Amino acid sequence: MEKFKISIAAARVNSGMNQQEIAEALGVDRTTFIKYEKGESVMRMDLAYKFSKLAKVPMEHINFLLPESAT
Repeated sequence: MEKFKISIAAARVNSGMNQQEIAEALGVDRTTFIKYEKGESVMRMDLAYKFSKLAKVPMEHINFLLPESAT
């Protein structure tokens, strides 16, 4: 049985932080973070780990991959 995963956007919203706050905490530009949320770019592993901690959601419960249609 596959575990349920939430989107990066859902994890961010659940954390109570806006895109600008998360981007600053990760040390990236807001436009870069928006690309992560839209699935236009893949977050580096170190940033994914940091994002997971900020959002208080385990990494294995967040879908960090590009949507299938983007491949």
